[in-house]
Parts: sequence; C-alpha cells; structure tokens
Amino acid sequence: AMSSRTDTSRGWTVALGATLLVAAALRALRLDAGLWYDELVTLVLSARLPLGTIVTTFPGVNQHPLYSVLAHVSMAVFGESAWTLRLPAAVFGVASVAATWTLGRRLLTHAEAWAAALLLATSYHHIWFSQNARGYTLLAFLTLAFTQALRAALRSASPRALGAWVALGVIGVYTHLTMAFVVVGQA
Repeated sequence: AMSSRTDTSRGWTVALGATLLVAAALRALRLDAGLWYDELVTLVLSARLPLGTIVTTFPGVNQHPLYSVLAHVSMAVFGESAWTLRLPAAVFGVASVAATWTLGRRLLTHAEAWAAALLLATSYHHIWFSQNARGYTLLAFLTLAFTQALRAALRSASPRALGAWVALGVIGVYTHLTMAFVVVGQA
C-alpha cells in the first residue's frame, strides 16, 4: 500500500510540475510586447522612481505600491524593458497557480485541487493579468496566502499563525487597496 501511495503522490507532483511549466510558458509568451497606457503610468509615476520615493509616496488610488517596488527591483537587476517591468506579474501569476493547488489540497481532493490549478494556469484572463505590469496577480497570490493563513490561525489559534494572517493582510492592502475588502470579509 505504501508503494502505491508513493506512486500516486509522485504522479500528483508530476502533474503539478507540468501545470506550473505550462503556466510559466503561457505567461512568458509576448512578455516583451509594447506597454499599455496603465503600464506606462506605473513605469513613469512609480517603478522608475528611487526606491525611497516609491515607498514613501502614494501617487493615487490606481497605484499598486508593492508591485512598483518589485518592478523597480526587477528593472534594477535586469535592466529597463517591458519584460522586466512585467516580470513580477508573471512570477506571481505562476505562484498563484501553485497557491491555488496548495489551498485546494487543504480543502479538496488531489484531482479537484489540480483541476483548479490547471484552470487558472490556462485561464485567458489570468494569463493576461500575468502579462500586465500591475499588481493584480500579486493581489491574487496574497489573497490565496491570506486565506490559507486564516485557515491555519483558526485551526491552531496560535499568535504566530494570527500574526502571519495580519501580516499578509497588511502586505495585501499595501499591494492594492481593494485587499481591504478581503480583510474585512475574512475578519
């Protein structure tokens, strides 16, 4: 019985790995295409600025401050280009597919968790947001992690688990103000 359980576990690991590779490949396609208006605004009003300015100013409610920090770092490491500005969105797009699997495994069967991850990996809209230099895939990832943290806090009632939930909520709100609705909803 142990061998079949190990084989099944290995099969799900392979399925998840393949799903993440598909997700990464779909998000990498045309990551270097021309920038949209809202991406140009992110570049000019946030990501190009010095890091100290990014973290101490808030140019408007349509900004995604944590995304701008990550895009700034990406451009500092790899040079300024469309793909480096979008790289954090693509990375968190793939990470949110993995987070869907992880949360799904805690709530559903392996098959259901994998189906959810595969649907997200191949979702046109999710791919589009993963190729847009904005914080939406980061917000999706943080929402999934925040939900996982709430589940852990409710199960263990430990201060550490509750602290992780609060920290993820704060980071989420710093990413985009709409995370406040998720925080209020879960609270």
